[in-house]
Amino acid sequence: MSETAYGVPSPHLPLPRDQRHGTALCFSGGGYRAALFHLGGARRLNELGILSKIDTFTSVSGGSIFAAQLASHAAAHPDAWSQRGRPVPRFEDEIAVPMRGFTQRNIRTRAILTRLNPRNWFNQNAQVEALAKQLVEGPAGSARLSDLPPRPRFVFCSTEMQFRTQWTFDSGQRTYGAEPPGHAAFTDRWTIARAAAASSCLPGAFAPMLVRDQLSGGAYTGADLDKLLRAIAVSDGGVYDNLGVEPVWHDHATVLVSDAGPTFKPDPGIGRIWRGLRFAIALLEQATDVRKRWLISNLILDQLDGAYWGIASNPGNYPYKPPLDVYSESFITDVIAPIRIDLDVFSEGERAVLENHGYLMAETAIGSHARGLSTRQAPLEVPFPEWLDERKAADALRESWKTKLFSRGWLRR
Repeated sequence: MSETAYGVPSPHLPLPRDQRHGTALCFSGGGYRAALFHLGGARRLNELGILSKIDTFTSVSGGSIFAAQLASHAAAHPDAWSQRGRPVPRFEDEIAVPMRGFTQRNIRTRAILTRLNPRNWFNQNAQVEALAKQLVEGPAGSARLSDLPPRPRFVFCSTEMQFRTQWTFDSGQRTYGAEPPGHAAFTDRWTIARAAAASSCLPGAFAPMLVRDQLSGGAYTGADLDKLLRAIAVSDGGVYDNLGVEPVWHDHATVLVSDAGPTFKPDPGIGRIWRGLRFAIALLEQATDVRKRWLISNLILDQLDGAYWGIASNPGNYPYKPPLDVYSESFITDVIAPIRIDLDVFSEGERAVLENHGYLMAETAIGSHARGLSTRQAPLEVPFPEWLDERKAADALRESWKTKLFSRGWLRR
């Protein structure tokens, strides 16, 4: 298929190959389960020397929590990311261990309940500000978006609800905003934590973040522009694009996607509330499924270079077979894929299995479709080999699909 229409590059196709540059890694949404799954995948990419070759990281929701960990590390150690093809040093101590520790905290309940405080009744941003504060204490630290080095570029994705489009915090452009309303340059108040929180404020649990900053250069020129700009509201990035591919598919030479998005059971076991949610969930699922089919078909047809691995992917569908046992299709379908989408406490078994699974799926996908990206031979060293025992893991995860109304660990912040 031609990459142009009537000699002009098509907005529906990637740019011609000679106009595409760089490698992107997209982290989907999916709460803590996404953060841990992506951690496992990033570990394997780092061993292979691929992580330091990533030019652009995009992230959504739970993926943005993990991206915040990478971004704060890049802000603190820019030289560690400048040596392309070499493993990023201190990955275990400064990325993996802090991320695992953070997922042992319930960060959603207190943030949600913040709105009940009478002092916050008229502060719509109270919840997302409370979430950002906890991210400062965890993966994001106090670094500002303007502290990030020119490379790698980090794009934290949200959804702008007024124009119903993708909103980005883009460290490469040093701007935030969206095409219709316009953009603004980073200021000191925009920290990594605030960007990750804006990307993670799940509708129904968190009110959208109101943005009062002055935007300019937008494509929308309607008579009601000023009125619309006074009500800019930013919500969870997964509402618009849960894969995070929109900022990079058109102009990057290689696109890698780590997907830990929702995989709901027919009856997810949350009672009567499911009757009201299932219509919205069906809309979100069909939109995400269309994006996945489009992405994978473009990879298969060689319109795009890269690889996709998902939390519900069957390793048997990939041509490359890792030189050790991976989780079985039935275990992935029945135990791993239904793990809850949550920002509540994750147990030792949940953390270990999700990181293992992300590690093994990244190895499988890269070995199948992007082997040329690897710059070094690295033996497989599964993070938690004892949790490859499916009987042990299934017992530990038997209720992992259940979301508690308040918390699995109320006393853990």
